[in-house]
Amino acid sequence: MGAIFFYIFIFFAGYYGSNVLNMLTVRPLVNNRYIAALFPVYGIAMGHAYMITTKPLPPGKDVTIESALLEFVVLPLIVVTMGAVYFMWNSKGGQEEQTADTEREADVEEETDTVSAQPDHSHAIKSTEATESIAEKEETKK
Repeated sequence: MGAIFFYIFIFFAGYYGSNVLNMLTVRPLVNNRYIAALFPVYGIAMGHAYMITTKPLPPGKDVTIESALLEFVVLPLIVVTMGAVYFMWNSKGGQEEQTADTEREADVEEETDTVSAQPDHSHAIKSTEATESIAEKEETKK
């Protein structure tokens, strides 16, 4: 169980590390942070598997190399990879909803711009009525 938490910690360290890297650069270098975060996880897993296979197992425990590899390397990798795929899939749906909301807002702004771009003739009509009435008053005075 501890190995799973360790690999999850490594995953999130890689995820937020790639986020910091993207913030420090002008143009984002890492497009998919979920996949980029799996690289350190798999690298550490390879090192962990190498250590399990080359070092002697602890005495007094009835553990084989295969069961140690399965419990401490393979199972955590499966859990972390499935979590990364889930988060990637979940964020993709959120981005689609966000894009649809943005498009709807752009359509509403376009409609309001079209309505506000039409000239307001009511002011012009009132000013011509006023000038006509002034002109009529001057004619009646003559």
